[in-house]
Amino acid sequence: MSRLLHRYGFGIQSPWAYSLVRNVLFESLRYYAYDDLKAKHPQSSRKERKRNEQLFRIVNHFKPSEIVVTGNCPPSTLDYLQTPVGSVICQMPTENSLFYYYAPETKGERLEMKENMVVVIDDICHSNKSLWEQLLNQPQATAIFDMGYRGFIYFDPKRIRQIYQL
Repeated sequence: MSRLLHRYGFGIQSPWAYSLVRNVLFESLRYYAYDDLKAKHPQSSRKERKRNEQLFRIVNHFKPSEIVVTGNCPPSTLDYLQTPVGSVICQMPTENSLFYYYAPETKGERLEMKENMVVVIDDICHSNKSLWEQLLNQPQATAIFDMGYRGFIYFDPKRIRQIYQL
C-alpha cells in the first residue's frame, strides 16, 4: 500500500522529492514531442512508450549535456533520451558525465560517484539487480527512488539520504 501512496506523493516530506515524483516521474500531462516520437516508433508497445516518456521527462528536468548509455538499449529509447534537450548520447563516460542510463542487461559496470550525478537503472529486479544493490550501498546516494521496474538515484551531498518505494 505504501508504494501506491508514495507514487502520488503522499508521505514524501521533502518538497524537492515530492515535486520530482509528482511533476517528473509520474506526470500525466502530454509533452510537446510525445506524438512525434510515437509516430517515429509505431511498433513500441504502450508499456515501453510510457517508460520511455518517463525517461524523456527525467532528461527534460535535469537537462544533461551528455548521457552515458550502457546495456541493451533499443533505438526508440535512445530517441526519447536525446530529444528533450538534444543531449549527446555516448557509450563511455567522460570527465563531465553526470547522467547515466543503464538499460537492461548491463554487465560489470563500475561507476565513479560525483556530486549532482543522476543514475537511472532499468530492470532492477532481474538483469541489473546486482548493479542496483551496489549503488544502493553507496553513502553518496542520497535520493533513491525504487519504482519496481526502474531505479533512480541522485547523488547530492547536501541532501539527507532517503529511499522512496514508488
